Amino acid sequence: MIHMGDEYGHTKGGNNNTYCHDNYINYFRWDKKEESSSDLFRFFCLMTMFRRECESLGLNDFPTAERLQWHGHTPGKPDWSDTSRFVAFTLVIEKSLFTCIHNPFCSSNFHCSTLTGLSFASTQIDSVKGEIYVAFNTSHLPVIITLPDRPGYRWEPLVDTSKPAPFDFLSNEVPERDLAIKQYAHFLDANLYPMLSYSSIVLLLSPDENA
Repeated sequence: MIHMGDEYGHTKGGNNNTYCHDNYINYFRWDKKEESSSDLFRFFCLMTMFRRECESLGLNDFPTAERLQWHGHTPGKPDWSDTSRFVAFTLVIEKSLFTCIHNPFCSSNFHCSTLTGLSFASTQIDSVKGEIYVAFNTSHLPVIITLPDRPGYRWEPLVDTSKPAPFDFLSNEVPERDLAIKQYAHFLDANLYPMLSYSSIVLLLSPDENA
């Protein structure tokens, strides 16, 4: 969930019930926006774009098991116990409205626009390639997770909040993006991914050129 003000690190000082405050606690602080890190603003622009353009993250009905699967450290085995600090899911993306040429998580036949300097172009994706993997590690310990096996395809990192900017969101304009992805090749080749503590990731499914 992305709230107004997240793009500059807005805080309510721990108050989770601010409906009656007609002051700076609830105001959008344009002064703080100007003072905030451009890296944080970039990250939330890209995440907002991803959230808006990814049709499967804005469904009109409840996702069934055909499209949504829950995972733990291993595929298909979520840990719902009170002590668990990890959860993950895969979601199959059906045909969407837009496709970002930097990150193919949506599609279009008719539209082309630009947002925050990123271009959109019309392409089509199938439901398998459109699958995403999302994981949250809220533990103080790092973990190496096993990814769901998708023969003929491989997982590629899009978001990893443990990385410094701009590698926290690997859009195509990131310098040395291919090198950054290649550093994880030995993990991804084995269908694994290392997650640091207190981090979240988003992976995209792409055709495996070596398959």
